[in-house]
Amino acid sequence: MGFLVDFTKFQLETSLSAVLVVAVILTVAPYAFASSRPNAFPPGPATKPFLGNLHLIPASKSFAVFREWARKYGPIIGLKFGPANVVVLNNYKDVQELLEKRSAIYSSRPPNYIANTLICPNDTHILFAPYAAGWKALRKAVQGLFVSREIANVLPIQNAEATQTAHDLLSDPARYYQHIQRYTTAVILASVFGQRGEKFESPKVQALYDVQNRFTALLEPGATPPVDALPFLKYLPEFAAPWKVTAKNIRRDQRALYFQLMGETKERLDRGRNTGCFMEKLIQGQDKTRLDDEHVAYVGGILMEAGSDTTSSTLLSFLLGVMQNQDALRQAQDDVDRCCGTDRSPAPGDLGSLPYIEACMHETLRWRPVAAGGIPHMLTQTDTYKSHVFPAGTIFFANTWAIHHDENEYSEPHKFNPDRWLDNKYGTIANNTTRYESEQRKLTYSWGNGRRICSGQKLAENSLRIVIAKMVWLFDIDVQPGKRKDVDDSPLTAYQGGFLIAPNKFPVRMRPRSDKHAEVVKREFRDMAPFFDKFQTV
Repeated sequence: MGFLVDFTKFQLETSLSAVLVVAVILTVAPYAFASSRPNAFPPGPATKPFLGNLHLIPASKSFAVFREWARKYGPIIGLKFGPANVVVLNNYKDVQELLEKRSAIYSSRPPNYIANTLICPNDTHILFAPYAAGWKALRKAVQGLFVSREIANVLPIQNAEATQTAHDLLSDPARYYQHIQRYTTAVILASVFGQRGEKFESPKVQALYDVQNRFTALLEPGATPPVDALPFLKYLPEFAAPWKVTAKNIRRDQRALYFQLMGETKERLDRGRNTGCFMEKLIQGQDKTRLDDEHVAYVGGILMEAGSDTTSSTLLSFLLGVMQNQDALRQAQDDVDRCCGTDRSPAPGDLGSLPYIEACMHETLRWRPVAAGGIPHMLTQTDTYKSHVFPAGTIFFANTWAIHHDENEYSEPHKFNPDRWLDNKYGTIANNTTRYESEQRKLTYSWGNGRRICSGQKLAENSLRIVIAKMVWLFDIDVQPGKRKDVDDSPLTAYQGGFLIAPNKFPVRMRPRSDKHAEVVKREFRDMAPFFDKFQTV
């Protein structure tokens, strides 16, 4: 009898094991077959079952690998991220044709389990939300904040914070990195939330950079298992998926910060104190936009994300570039000297009269784009282009790094050289302005593409212009004595990872051009005190 029981138990266990094996095979097998390129898909490196090309994607800075593949396979690369179809565009013409002219079907986002489910559920994050009604409502609310009148209203804030930044750099140049980060965050805190980020050590400035650094690091391609390509990974328990715990902690801290800032704005409005900041307008317009508190809080938070991290990275890249190009620095100084002399520093009214400062801004955006690999777009219906067929759901990357460093378009693209923009508004070798304008080519591709282009581009550009102008007016900028003159500026070795790149600290020296320049900035900073008093200090 015992033998029969044992035999029956053995049969049952064997049957259950067989069922489990079959279930696993049926679950996993489609991924093995789907990891090959579809017909008429662009060329690319060989794939492997299940993985496609995932095993070839580095954990950081994949834009450089994509550029090398473009040299071998052509400007349109076809890849497989597991079963997902991926296309990388390495030429501006293809970006213009697909992501711009056909933006109606190229403007969604691919599924992002970590961003859209674990950290920002319910389509609260406009950067990652799919192209649907929810995203359109968020976009409409954001665009209303960036009309010309509102951008002009922010200029006094940008000027005041740029003046403090010049003063901070004068007082403590060794902390240049923190001063730049404070500047960009302070502009957003004041313009979006009506609050004053007086110091880099301010709790909210620190909280923003902490949560943003963790967020971008987790979203870097290769930083986590390919959960969107292999969806069964979603069901791993937390002890086997530490990235889930990391995402949960980011959501907790991110949401707490965004709701705190919104709540403080509501309290200020209840007391009848209106600063005219963006968040006040969002709150007062909720009946019209139909956005709930969750989405309003995240709109404000995302404006802070986008306006602080990216702008500070660009300004730091400017310093890294100009300290190694003294001729460019001299021309920039000549530019501001002609306009301002030595009795005052540049102000917002001067920005239209500073062509070399404009060239410096465009060159920095070209030379070291912050979103170097681009933000992914997703095709919503099957499309054909040239000899290729792109199935619905194909993910597209515009490789900004490759576009900005195309040797056929730019002379010595690896060099920081603002001169390239002086006689050619596109900065290219060929001065084909008429053709470029007919193609609707952009000056740079740093701000995104199509219907996903950054709404705050003009505001961010003003933040760049005014502080670049003040820095070159006040300082001689070069490499610290005793350091190699050829400072490492490679994005592969001198820049932090994450899907947004930023330079590591570098040996820059910033000295006032004269005692008079220094005294002018000290006086202008003192004169800003009444303006700063309008904002609650955090």
